[in-house]
Amino acid sequence: MLKVICNQRDRFRTRLRETEEEIRQLKEKIGVLTVELEKTKADNVKLYGKIRYVQDYSLEKVVSRGSKKYAEDVESGFASDVESKYKKIYEDDINPFAAFSKKERDQRYKELGFRDRITLSSGRFLLGNKYARTFAFFYTIGLHVLVFTCLYRMSALSYLSNGPEEFLIGEKNVDLPRAP
Repeated sequence: MLKVICNQRDRFRTRLRETEEEIRQLKEKIGVLTVELEKTKADNVKLYGKIRYVQDYSLEKVVSRGSKKYAEDVESGFASDVESKYKKIYEDDINPFAAFSKKERDQRYKELGFRDRITLSSGRFLLGNKYARTFAFFYTIGLHVLVFTCLYRMSALSYLSNGPEEFLIGEKNVDLPRAP
């Protein structure tokens, strides 16, 4: 019986080693593919910039009397999803105001204290997520209902136990004067 258990343990160990080796190889492959993806994305942004340059150059045609008119190309009127995706990335890269704004925002975020960072992050999360806003709304309503219910119940029990004209001070019941 011990021999069978030892053999099974050894099989599990070898299988574990093989699995760990596969995981290591997959992590390396993921790293290589991630780097390749980033390079491809950067290349696509550069290509989009070149495409825009060529399109602007070829669309501008000289018409009679020396005036310039932009020719409409049927295919260029329908931008593909890929083209629009890289257009946004390209325009973000060439926009100096957006880059400056992002740099300033990051710098101010780094200057914040720990508690302020947590507050800002949670505020952005709550305001930026539909489900988080809905949860916060109903959670707040639920808490208010709970507090008001508890206060109402406590006041009703206090009223019933002491009566309308009695007020408990310390250990003594004191009769309050009645209104005429």
